[in-house]
Amino acid sequence: MERLGKYELRGLLGEGATSSVHLAYDPFAQREVAIKRIYPEVLRDPERGRLYRHLLINEASLAGRLSHPHIAQIFDAMVDEQDGYVVMEYVPGGTLEQYCRPDALLPFDRVIEIIFKATRALDYAYHQGITHRDIKPANILMASPEGQDIKISDFGAALFTAADATQISGVGSPAYMSPQQVREMPLTHQTDIYSLGVVLYQLLTGRLPFEASNNYSLLYRIANEIPPAPAALRPEVPEELDAIVQRAMQKDLEDHYQTWIEFSHDLAHAFRNIGL
Repeated sequence: MERLGKYELRGLLGEGATSSVHLAYDPFAQREVAIKRIYPEVLRDPERGRLYRHLLINEASLAGRLSHPHIAQIFDAMVDEQDGYVVMEYVPGGTLEQYCRPDALLPFDRVIEIIFKATRALDYAYHQGITHRDIKPANILMASPEGQDIKISDFGAALFTAADATQISGVGSPAYMSPQQVREMPLTHQTDIYSLGVVLYQLLTGRLPFEASNNYSLLYRIANEIPPAPAALRPEVPEELDAIVQRAMQKDLEDHYQTWIEFSHDLAHAFRNIGL
């Protein structure tokens, strides 16, 4: 059996541009875990190696700091010249990406519940002085495929407001970046509110608010254009949900949700009304 440190590797869960995620077993704690491992060739690259080591160390530093029912726990990490991985809670239901396609959209009440739980988790992180900075469907894990319990993962790009020196620019996924991130302005929790608004937009419509043939055009559109309202793309989207998405994605921070509590409150209100 293949091992990584003390962990027994059981199978591949997913692969990305810079890392792979494996299902593994921890014989000491006697539990299944997920291990995110940076590819060796990425670590060998002078520029990218430095960045991804930094991101791993950033994420590892949160082990034990974020204890919330909707945040995936970090158990362990290892970073050296040759290898780098982080060991986290195994969340079996896959990511939210599977529900972002027009042919696989979830019922509105389930969408509200998922986003509501994400707002509570991110409000908790905010009160610990942490802004995630890379909120996207791939970083929201489903506890089970049929439920609405979620866990937010991948705090590698997180910004610690207590120590601004950790801010690295150019981190994040372009389609979910806030206008402030695109313009490389100082970031607050409102950047995560914007990104979660984009996730909500995608869960409601099955498409992104801005699409473009290259990153430069995409970032220009995020900074300067107003996307079509979700209800314009899908008329059955309830008016209240349409308004929540538009407020979360306002370009001007004055018009935007000021706090996670405001965002959560509007979602709870919409849930009650849609339930009726």
